[in-house]
Amino acid sequence: KIDDKKLELNQKRPLTQGELHVLREEFLTSYTYNTTAIEGSTLTLQETALVLEGITIDKKPLKHHLEVIGHKDAFEYVEELIKEKEEFSEKVIKEIHSLVLMDRREDRGVYRRIPVYISNTNYQPPQPYLIPKLMEDLILKYQKDYGFKYI
Repeated sequence: KIDDKKLELNQKRPLTQGELHVLREEFLTSYTYNTTAIEGSTLTLQETALVLEGITIDKKPLKHHLEVIGHKDAFEYVEELIKEKEEFSEKVIKEIHSLVLMDRREDRGVYRRIPVYISNTNYQPPQPYLIPKLMEDLILKYQKDYGFKYI
């Protein structure tokens, strides 16, 4: 089934610049909406799209606007990292984290220091003292699995 989908996709290539632009914008809007919704944003999909265009939404918290802007900045930063073939590192991860957390200055680029729990799930996130080692392992696994150290 995956091979059929890949074949179908390949038959539509090359995509025009216009098609690529539309796909990028739709992905960014959907990704940002879903990610911020998980964190409690009350913006609708349409409102998220408007905020991404620079429009503020009346009676919606500034925090939710900043989350959307932070996600957009992080997304564009990752695109730039890919273009520049930047090395995948803990520094890069923390820089992305800093952009995403635009609204929470004290938490930017810092691993969490307290245990967290996710309601309505059995998943238990790792304890804070394990995170630096897990991040190091993640980077090494990425380099091993993909045979290179770039994004």
